[in-house]
Amino acid sequence: MKKTQLLTVFLIFLLIFHISAIQEPTKAAEELPNDSSINIPVILKSLDVVYWQAIIRGVNEAAEDYGVNVQIQIPQLKYPANFEEQLNLFKNALAKKPTAIVLSALDPKALTPYLEQAKNANIPVIALDTDVDSPIVRTAVSTDNYGAGELAAHKMAELIGQNGKVAVPYFAPPTKSLLFRYEGFVNTLKENYPNMQVLPVQYSEDSRAAAAETAKSFLKTYPDVIGLFGVNGNMTEGIIDALKELNKAGSVTVIGFDSGKTITDAIREGIVAGAITQDPVGMGYKAIQTAIQASEGDTLPAFIDTGFFWYDKSNIDTPEIQKYLYE
Repeated sequence: MKKTQLLTVFLIFLLIFHISAIQEPTKAAEELPNDSSINIPVILKSLDVVYWQAIIRGVNEAAEDYGVNVQIQIPQLKYPANFEEQLNLFKNALAKKPTAIVLSALDPKALTPYLEQAKNANIPVIALDTDVDSPIVRTAVSTDNYGAGELAAHKMAELIGQNGKVAVPYFAPPTKSLLFRYEGFVNTLKENYPNMQVLPVQYSEDSRAAAAETAKSFLKTYPDVIGLFGVNGNMTEGIIDALKELNKAGSVTVIGFDSGKTITDAIREGIVAGAITQDPVGMGYKAIQTAIQASEGDTLPAFIDTGFFWYDKSNIDTPEIQKYLYE
């Protein structure tokens, strides 16, 4: 064989190998079916904050990529009537015998008998955002909320010199995500920072206005508090409003949770020291992927951590953080 022929054969071999190498990373996605007959109800908690809108964006992106049908359902009533309404949404979804259900549960315990019905009907249920304490739920796609609370505690201790009084305005529904953030924060301070005092928890309804009233009352009762942790977007925004109204902006170290324009602006202005953001777009996307896999009978982990990220003035405008900010 002539040298030119050998060279041609070698170049063809390299081209084939190069094309295979390029295509290899896409195989994982191609393994999931692109099937418009797959129907997945996605039952969420709320649409009041940008966090949930970002989750919906991720859900819709996954539905488009994989060619499946999703039906996003959200309680229209406010707390506490939304608990019963979400229960009815789940019951109605079960009756239509979907391929799988993605659920962000307001009250996991109330759903237990209906999870049994889903299991008996071979309808996999995927938990989104909030874990459900039931082996029937195939997997939970969520932030490691306890770990996020731990991070908030260490950041608070660092910022206030490991000394002083701190507190948490807190909404305490049966859902686990906020509880885990609260416990991660409080337990970490108590276990690691003996010179820091955690003041009694301040309970609030889960709205910005209610959180602001709670924070104002607390700041008046405990004028020597030097640190506050907002466990979600509403609590953080309420704290910001309270500090502005009482002319205390900048006098208390605030660590927030989630993002949104009010929070990011407050970080840039120095009212909030920093916050922890999640990946709600990725969370919504991964939940649909996982629901498809569950419907195919794949073995799934009990928990899929979609990550959490600290941001403050020093990194808020970096590409690494910007992609996780939902405004």
